[in-house]
Amino acid sequence: MGLDMYLQAEHKQTGEVRLVHSWRKANQIRQWFVTRFDQDDDAQLKITLTGDDIDALISDIEQVLGDKQLAPNLLPTSSGFFFGSTDYDTYYFGELKDTLQYLKNDFEYDFDNEQLFYTEWW
Repeated sequence: MGLDMYLQAEHKQTGEVRLVHSWRKANQIRQWFVTRFDQDDDAQLKITLTGDDIDALISDIEQVLGDKQLAPNLLPTSSGFFFGSTDYDTYYFGELKDTLQYLKNDFEYDFDNEQLFYTEWW
């Protein structure tokens, strides 16, 4: 068991859902969504996203990777029974690097024909 997190796309015409990206126990990414969308920390989330949201996440990750002292303010960790470590350690920054790499280089999404969601399960 653990915090499993997903970006999912739902086709606007057919309703077909596909996995865009996933994380496991990247609680700093989850907390970013909780904060940005003023969500309840204890609820399992399903949030509709826009391109501006993805751009904002990229920007915050870039800032934290550029100055690690910004991490507790821009991308704080979040505790939960299955959420993993709350340390600002190699794993924390590795998740940010992997997420940035994906969003800047491999992210494929059609905002005209699909709706993007952040979802999670634990």
